[in-house]
Amino acid sequence: MTFRKSNCGCDIFSIFLVRFLFLQSKAKMGILQNLLFTICITLRCVTSAVGLIHVTGYVGREVNVSCSYDEGYEPYKKYLCKNDCGSNNDVLITTSNPVKNKYRIHDDKTARIFTTTISDLHSVDAGKYWCGVTRFGKDIYTEVKVKLVQDSCCDSVTKVESYAGYSVSFSCPYESSYQNNLKYICKGTRPSICLQQALITSDNRENPRFSLDDEKMSTKFTTKISSLTQSDSGRYLCGIQRNSDLHLFCAFELKVKDHCCDTVTNIESYEGYSKSINCPYENQYRNSLKYICRGNRPSTCLQRALITSNNRENGRFSLDDEKTSRIFTLTISSLTQSDSGYYLCGVQTNSDHDVFSAVDLKVKEWCCVRSTEITGTVGHPLTLQCPYPRQHRDNRKFLCKGDHRNSCRDMVMSESRFALRDDIYSSSFSVMITKLEEADAGTYWCGSDSRWRVGNYTKIQLSVEFLQHTSTVPSTVKTPGKTVPPTSENLVKTQTSTMKALGKTQTSIMKALGTTQTSTMKALGKTQTQTPGQPVKDAALYVPFTVPPVLLLLIGILVVVVYKWKYHKVKEDEAIVDRNAPKAKGLEEVMGAMDNDIYGNQEVMMYSKKQTSKQQSACAQYEDEDEEQDYENFTTSEDIYCNENFHLANRK
Repeated sequence: MTFRKSNCGCDIFSIFLVRFLFLQSKAKMGILQNLLFTICITLRCVTSAVGLIHVTGYVGREVNVSCSYDEGYEPYKKYLCKNDCGSNNDVLITTSNPVKNKYRIHDDKTARIFTTTISDLHSVDAGKYWCGVTRFGKDIYTEVKVKLVQDSCCDSVTKVESYAGYSVSFSCPYESSYQNNLKYICKGTRPSICLQQALITSDNRENPRFSLDDEKMSTKFTTKISSLTQSDSGRYLCGIQRNSDLHLFCAFELKVKDHCCDTVTNIESYEGYSKSINCPYENQYRNSLKYICRGNRPSTCLQRALITSNNRENGRFSLDDEKTSRIFTLTISSLTQSDSGYYLCGVQTNSDHDVFSAVDLKVKEWCCVRSTEITGTVGHPLTLQCPYPRQHRDNRKFLCKGDHRNSCRDMVMSESRFALRDDIYSSSFSVMITKLEEADAGTYWCGSDSRWRVGNYTKIQLSVEFLQHTSTVPSTVKTPGKTVPPTSENLVKTQTSTMKALGKTQTSIMKALGTTQTSTMKALGKTQTQTPGQPVKDAALYVPFTVPPVLLLLIGILVVVVYKWKYHKVKEDEAIVDRNAPKAKGLEEVMGAMDNDIYGNQEVMMYSKKQTSKQQSACAQYEDEDEEQDYENFTTSEDIYCNENFHLANRK
């Protein structure tokens, strides 16, 4: 409240003064003028209230209390006091001592305004203050009310989202009475320092990424931030300066995303299939440009678009915009696993950023419900079984070969060795390979659905092997889907096993030979004593001449058997032939040396045969089945075993 002098008191006094002046003489004129001046000065003590100053400050910050005064009081002392200013303790600061504790005072004599700054405000600093101007008599006072609020803003916050690389705008409305006031924007939540930290103001609109446009006709100002980064995320305050009170603010919360979107639709498909991606949009965007890109960077999506609503065909991609249902659809044909990943559906808008929705596509390797493995023998027939759904009874059935079904070859149509037979009653068909070849190993697909829908096909992994001979050296080693020739390690192991078998066979033959020789000697002795009309001494004379040739004959026969058996083994494995060639050559020399002795003693053998002719029928009873298989091509060996059995019978 300001107290000023009252002109009313002086005017009444002037009327009486005029009348009084006419009654006085000129001599007393000077005394009356001095009296009049004194009375007018005294009347100035009569005052009246004409106003009140309201000031609001932020807790923890500072506030300025500005008070004006009339012309003529420039040289007078000014001060700020609290409460009733009844004592010196109520005076907080004066212009004669401009800095005191948390108070500062400054007198702008040109503008006739003195300002007191109160810093580090607390709740106790709120209340009534007085701006005072000292003068002769009673001082001039102006009442001030200080209100404190928290240094934060605001109760209502507008949330805005955008993407890295895009631009964003904030629109801040204001009343028409503030058209000419300073506007500004800052980042943060503290209104008290917003102007000092302003990113841009209506007086200084130069900033590389920030711009401010004050639309006074629509009473709003708009701030635009371009080339957004994630560091731009946060709270922003739009401020309007007011001289006598707190500035006006509105708050925005900006969120800058580096990818899109919070909600992602997951879809799956298989290699070779076609898949559609549906992208809904709002009715206001019916005529807007639609597009789809790969990845999750909205800022570059339109530049990298796979297809747009202006160009709806692009190789394997096609776009269809159903404006009635407000959905545009992307169709990708002949899917591959490389098509897996994020896709963005974009709708162009008139704002700083477009509207997006995200889809995560996963393309799986095509496979079937049933998968089997089968092995066949080269040169032999093989049958492959393929079931199919009953509803495919009339469909064309086929079998194709290839690592991937998209590039497999129809074997029934291209190979005469493949024959297909359909059994509609069992809902399956079979494919017979009449003569399996090594090249037939691999992956086969059999089915009845030309569209290759999952569940209608069977995957077959075919392996081939070669027929195993009696030879201990295998010609191939079987593996799934291919054949592998024997290694040197396998060959060495096989040769070692073969030599061990030969050693065992030779040992058995020599034992049999010793047994046969002993039995023959005993049989010859008994024959001589049992033959009627033959002197014992004549039989004794034959023994030294008969036994050696017989033994030589038996040895020769055994050598021939061993030689021929080894000859067949050597023919299958050249390595074994090379190792046993010297032995075979030595055996041939022994045979040549024994020819004369064998034929020279032919009569002795004939005599021996006559003695044993009656036992020929019993010979077959003692033959071993295994030995018969080994020596079936050598009939002379039968005499050896028959003689042995004959002599054993005579011994009994």
